[in-house]
Amino acid sequence: MKTVLIPALVLLLTLPAPAQTEALPGRLSLLDRDGDNRISQEEAGDRPFFRIADRNSDGFVTAGEAAQLMKRAATPGAPPTIPPGEAAPLAPDATAFTRAADYSAEHNGRAVLIMKGGEVVFERYDNGFDAETSTHLHSATKGFWGPVIAAMIEDGLIDSFDEPAAKTLTEWAVHPRKSQITLRHLLTLSAGLVQDVNNLQGHKRDTLAPDLYAHAIGVAALREPGVNFQYGPSCYYVLGEIMKRKLAGKEQTPLEYLKQRILDPIGVTTGEWVHDASGNPHIPNGAHLQAREWVKFGQWLLQGGEWEGKQVVRKDLLDELVVPSEANPGHGLALWLNHPEGQGSQSFQVTAEGSPGGWIFQGGATDLFAALGAGKCRMYVIPSLDMVALRMGDTERDRFSDDTFLRLLLTAPEAAGGRSDSTHSPEKG
Repeated sequence: MKTVLIPALVLLLTLPAPAQTEALPGRLSLLDRDGDNRISQEEAGDRPFFRIADRNSDGFVTAGEAAQLMKRAATPGAPPTIPPGEAAPLAPDATAFTRAADYSAEHNGRAVLIMKGGEVVFERYDNGFDAETSTHLHSATKGFWGPVIAAMIEDGLIDSFDEPAAKTLTEWAVHPRKSQITLRHLLTLSAGLVQDVNNLQGHKRDTLAPDLYAHAIGVAALREPGVNFQYGPSCYYVLGEIMKRKLAGKEQTPLEYLKQRILDPIGVTTGEWVHDASGNPHIPNGAHLQAREWVKFGQWLLQGGEWEGKQVVRKDLLDELVVPSEANPGHGLALWLNHPEGQGSQSFQVTAEGSPGGWIFQGGATDLFAALGAGKCRMYVIPSLDMVALRMGDTERDRFSDDTFLRLLLTAPEAAGGRSDSTHSPEKG
């Protein structure tokens, strides 16, 4: 692999050694508004390079720390250590979009759609599909329910994300573990519940329980809540029962509330939605959407809950969705996070040592959050690039890699070779 030099900092490598510890290099010096040869968190703003470069966590990036960052960037075989959008500048363009779409198509992708600055800048359909195709999102459906709980908090139906589940599920009130489970534990997949895949996972399994909500609240709690991250359907179907009971007075199902409270106001139309034998909408995996509809939801999240001048759901509540959980920093409240210390649904899906990014994309963009589904349906939201990127598919055993796709999408051609660590699906439903 070629040695990767980051043009924004390349001046640093040509300076005499003493100067490297005295002055900030290249474009970084432009951020140093007070001229003290270091960059504060305030001066860096939300640029993701800051957290990576501030090795001693003192709230400043010095020229010396920048030098260490550049040494890693200049190491042959190492991935780029400045996040995309911060260096070069590596502004994604039509060439990058096409590279990523070609890779998607080679792995049975249906669509790639990119929205940047609130405008669709790239849209392509492959393998016989078109804009009218409504694709099953599978577990990417989970991304709708954190915002729903936020809306229910704003509407006074729920006290907070830390409301005990037993406030609604009164049959849990005397259970030593279940009585301690909060809505936050359910949304962060750290409730300690048995997953019971045989009876709860998927939508075509012959062994599925006829009432998934009722079955889920009866599964065993084997671990203390808040300690261990465990991916699976149980928490979401418990959440479904809680929402169902909360909304009974409004005579709405959770899906009807989602549509009325969020999707209708932002103009999102869903296709088919899978229901169980009792008529309950599948919470973790039920949605079918067209790409142009799904991207509007991602853009709404990017805009902090605002749409056409109206705050649909309070921003402070939505901000909580992307706070790393204690059990897994790579997962927030129903959304996946590109956190350097995070992991995917499998214990081996972890961030490579020395990577500036997280387990989704190891090349940077630590502010990236995502909804991820089987068939490698992906919605990536990258606030630092003002971008929402969709990749849609619906195939089994697809070896599409998040890291490779995003490297092609976000980095310069010579740096886009990348690695393919994320071939395992973080979801089966």
